[in-house]
Amino acid sequence: MDRTLAKTLLAAALVAALIVLSYFFLDRHAAWAAHSLAPAWRHLAGRISLAADQTFFTVLLAIGFAAGAADALQNGLTERSRSLLYLCACVSAAMLAGDVLKECFGRARPPLLFEKGEYGFSPLAGDYMHFSFPSGHSLRIFSGMTALGLILPALRYPALGLAVLVGAARVAALRHYPSDVLFGAFIGVTAALWGWRILHPYGRKRD
Repeated sequence: MDRTLAKTLLAAALVAALIVLSYFFLDRHAAWAAHSLAPAWRHLAGRISLAADQTFFTVLLAIGFAAGAADALQNGLTERSRSLLYLCACVSAAMLAGDVLKECFGRARPPLLFEKGEYGFSPLAGDYMHFSFPSGHSLRIFSGMTALGLILPALRYPALGLAVLVGAARVAALRHYPSDVLFGAFIGVTAALWGWRILHPYGRKRD
Protein backbone atom coordinates (compact mmCIF):
# COMPACT_ATOMS: atom_id res chain seq x y z
CA MET A 1 0.00 0.00 0.00
CA ASP A 2 1.21 3.52 -0.78
CA ARG A 3 2.83 4.94 2.35
CA THR A 4 0.89 8.20 2.11
CA LEU A 5 -2.40 6.32 1.92
CA ALA A 6 -1.42 4.04 4.80
CA LYS A 7 -0.47 7.02 6.97
CA THR A 8 -3.70 8.80 6.04
CA LEU A 9 -5.83 5.80 7.02
CA LEU A 10 -3.96 5.43 10.29
CA ALA A 11 -4.37 9.13 11.04
CA ALA A 12 -8.07 8.95 10.14
CA ALA A 13 -8.60 6.08 12.57
CA LEU A 14 -6.79 7.95 15.34
CA VAL A 15 -8.70 11.18 14.68
CA ALA A 16 -12.01 9.30 14.60
CA ALA A 17 -11.24 7.77 17.99
CA LEU A 18 -10.30 11.17 19.42
CA ILE A 19 -13.49 12.71 18.02
CA VAL A 20 -15.62 10.04 19.70
CA LEU A 21 -13.83 10.55 23.01
CA SER A 22 -14.16 14.32 22.70
CA TYR A 23 -17.86 14.07 21.87
CA PHE A 24 -18.65 12.05 24.99
CA PHE A 25 -16.15 13.40 27.50
CA LEU A 26 -14.80 16.83 26.47
CA ASP A 27 -17.01 18.86 24.15
CA ARG A 28 -19.74 19.87 26.59
CA HIS A 29 -17.25 20.71 29.33
CA ALA A 30 -15.25 22.88 26.91
CA ALA A 31 -18.42 24.64 25.79
CA TRP A 32 -19.48 25.40 29.35
CA ALA A 33 -15.97 26.65 30.12
CA ALA A 34 -16.11 28.98 27.13
CA HIS A 35 -19.61 30.06 28.16
CA SER A 36 -18.24 31.14 31.54
CA LEU A 37 -15.64 33.44 29.95
CA ALA A 38 -16.16 37.17 30.11
CA PRO A 39 -17.87 38.51 26.97
CA ALA A 40 -14.75 40.54 26.17
CA TRP A 41 -12.68 37.35 25.92
CA ARG A 42 -15.23 35.66 23.68
CA HIS A 43 -15.29 38.76 21.52
CA LEU A 44 -11.50 38.69 21.24
CA ALA A 45 -11.64 35.02 20.27
CA GLY A 46 -14.13 35.87 17.56
CA ARG A 47 -11.84 38.57 16.23
CA ILE A 48 -8.89 36.17 16.14
CA SER A 49 -10.89 33.65 14.16
CA LEU A 50 -11.48 36.28 11.45
CA ALA A 51 -8.07 35.22 10.15
CA ALA A 52 -9.94 32.27 8.59
CA ASP A 53 -13.16 34.08 7.68
CA GLN A 54 -14.91 32.46 4.71
CA THR A 55 -15.40 35.67 2.74
CA PHE A 56 -11.79 36.70 3.35
CA PHE A 57 -10.51 33.32 2.19
CA THR A 58 -12.81 33.28 -0.85
CA VAL A 59 -11.44 36.64 -1.99
CA LEU A 60 -7.86 35.46 -1.41
CA LEU A 61 -8.52 32.28 -3.39
CA ALA A 62 -9.98 34.22 -6.31
CA ILE A 63 -6.95 36.51 -6.36
CA GLY A 64 -4.56 33.56 -5.95
CA PHE A 65 -6.08 31.51 -8.75
CA ALA A 66 -6.10 34.53 -11.08
CA ALA A 67 -2.52 35.47 -10.25
CA GLY A 68 -1.29 31.87 -10.56
CA ALA A 69 -3.03 31.35 -13.88
CA ALA A 70 -1.78 34.66 -15.27
CA ASP A 71 1.77 33.88 -14.19
CA ALA A 72 1.57 30.39 -15.71
CA LEU A 73 0.26 31.75 -19.02
CA GLN A 74 2.95 34.40 -19.19
CA ASN A 75 5.95 32.51 -17.86
CA GLY A 76 4.96 28.84 -17.98
CA LEU A 77 4.48 26.61 -14.93
CA THR A 78 7.26 27.97 -12.78
CA GLU A 79 7.78 26.96 -9.16
CA ARG A 80 6.04 30.19 -8.18
CA SER A 81 2.90 29.60 -10.21
CA ARG A 82 2.73 25.91 -9.26
CA SER A 83 3.04 26.76 -5.57
CA LEU A 84 0.34 29.41 -5.71
CA LEU A 85 -2.08 27.21 -7.63
CA TYR A 86 -1.31 24.28 -5.31
CA LEU A 87 -2.09 26.34 -2.22
CA CYS A 88 -5.36 27.63 -3.65
CA ALA A 89 -6.42 24.19 -4.89
CA CYS A 90 -5.81 22.58 -1.48
CA VAL A 91 -7.82 25.19 0.40
CA SER A 92 -10.63 24.99 -2.17
CA ALA A 93 -10.77 21.19 -1.89
CA ALA A 94 -10.92 21.39 1.90
CA MET A 95 -13.68 24.01 1.77
CA LEU A 96 -15.74 21.94 -0.65
CA ALA A 97 -15.41 18.84 1.51
CA GLY A 98 -16.33 20.82 4.60
CA ASP A 99 -19.49 22.28 3.03
CA VAL A 100 -20.71 18.81 2.06
CA LEU A 101 -19.90 17.27 5.43
CA LYS A 102 -21.52 20.09 7.41
CA GLU A 103 -24.76 19.48 5.55
CA CYS A 104 -24.56 15.71 5.99
CA PHE A 105 -23.80 15.69 9.72
CA GLY A 106 -25.97 18.61 10.80
CA ARG A 107 -24.34 19.03 14.20
CA ALA A 108 -25.82 21.62 16.54
CA ARG A 109 -23.57 24.53 17.43
CA PRO A 110 -22.76 25.24 21.12
CA PRO A 111 -25.31 28.07 21.56
CA LEU A 112 -28.10 25.55 21.03
CA LEU A 113 -26.81 23.61 24.03
CA PHE A 114 -27.39 26.62 26.27
CA GLU A 115 -30.58 27.87 24.63
CA LYS A 116 -32.43 24.60 23.97
CA GLY A 117 -30.37 21.85 25.54
CA GLU A 118 -29.67 20.53 22.03
CA TYR A 119 -26.48 18.54 21.63
CA GLY A 120 -25.65 16.17 18.82
CA PHE A 121 -26.44 15.59 15.18
CA SER A 122 -29.47 16.25 12.98
CA PRO A 123 -28.38 15.07 9.50
CA LEU A 124 -29.46 17.33 6.63
CA ALA A 125 -30.95 19.91 9.02
CA GLY A 126 -29.88 22.52 6.48
CA ASP A 127 -29.38 25.61 8.64
CA TYR A 128 -26.37 27.54 9.94
CA MET A 129 -26.90 26.55 13.56
CA HIS A 130 -26.51 22.91 12.54
CA PHE A 131 -23.31 23.39 10.53
CA SER A 132 -20.86 22.84 13.40
CA PHE A 133 -19.08 19.66 12.26
CA PRO A 134 -16.47 20.09 10.88
CA SER A 135 -15.26 23.59 11.69
CA GLY A 136 -14.97 25.55 8.43
CA HIS A 137 -12.56 28.07 9.91
CA SER A 138 -10.31 25.25 11.10
CA LEU A 139 -10.20 23.41 7.80
CA ARG A 140 -9.51 26.63 5.91
CA ILE A 141 -6.67 27.78 8.15
CA PHE A 142 -5.11 24.32 8.54
CA SER A 143 -5.17 23.60 4.80
CA GLY A 144 -3.70 27.01 3.98
CA MET A 145 -1.05 27.00 6.69
CA THR A 146 -0.01 23.38 6.07
CA ALA A 147 0.36 24.11 2.37
CA LEU A 148 2.31 27.30 3.14
CA GLY A 149 4.58 25.34 5.47
CA LEU A 150 5.31 22.81 2.73
CA ILE A 151 6.09 25.55 0.23
CA LEU A 152 8.15 27.61 2.68
CA PRO A 153 9.51 25.27 5.39
CA ALA A 154 10.92 28.19 7.38
CA LEU A 155 7.34 29.32 8.06
CA ARG A 156 6.04 25.87 9.01
CA TYR A 157 5.88 26.28 12.78
CA PRO A 158 4.57 29.89 12.87
CA ALA A 159 1.95 28.94 10.28
CA LEU A 160 0.76 25.90 12.21
CA GLY A 161 0.84 27.95 15.42
CA LEU A 162 -1.58 30.42 13.83
CA ALA A 163 -3.81 27.53 12.73
CA VAL A 164 -3.93 26.12 16.27
CA LEU A 165 -4.72 29.58 17.66
CA VAL A 166 -7.62 30.04 15.26
CA GLY A 167 -8.98 26.58 16.06
CA ALA A 168 -8.86 27.28 19.79
CA ALA A 169 -10.49 30.66 19.23
CA ARG A 170 -13.47 29.00 17.54
CA VAL A 171 -14.11 27.02 20.71
CA ALA A 172 -13.63 30.04 22.97
CA ALA A 173 -15.99 32.08 20.80
CA LEU A 174 -18.72 29.42 21.26
CA ARG A 175 -18.88 28.66 17.55
CA HIS A 176 -17.60 25.08 17.73
CA TYR A 177 -16.79 22.14 19.96
CA PRO A 178 -13.22 20.76 20.18
CA SER A 179 -14.16 17.74 18.06
CA ASP A 180 -15.40 20.07 15.29
CA VAL A 181 -12.02 21.78 15.27
CA LEU A 182 -10.18 18.46 15.31
CA PHE A 183 -12.13 17.18 12.32
CA GLY A 184 -11.64 20.44 10.45
CA ALA A 185 -7.90 20.35 11.14
CA PHE A 186 -7.70 16.78 9.86
CA ILE A 187 -9.48 17.69 6.63
CA GLY A 188 -7.26 20.73 6.09
CA VAL A 189 -3.97 18.96 6.78
CA THR A 190 -5.00 15.95 4.68
CA ALA A 191 -5.97 18.13 1.72
CA ALA A 192 -2.62 19.92 1.84
CA LEU A 193 -0.55 16.75 2.23
CA TRP A 194 -2.36 14.87 -0.52
CA GLY A 195 -2.15 17.86 -2.83
CA TRP A 196 1.60 17.96 -2.23
CA ARG A 197 1.87 14.20 -2.74
CA ILE A 198 0.02 14.38 -6.06
CA LEU A 199 1.88 17.40 -7.40
CA HIS A 200 5.30 16.39 -6.06
CA PRO A 201 5.28 12.57 -6.28
CA TYR A 202 9.09 12.30 -6.32
CA GLY A 203 9.94 15.19 -4.05
CA ARG A 204 10.15 18.88 -4.73
CA LYS A 205 11.63 19.89 -8.05
CA ARG A 206 13.16 23.23 -8.79
CA ASP A 207 13.02 24.97 -12.18
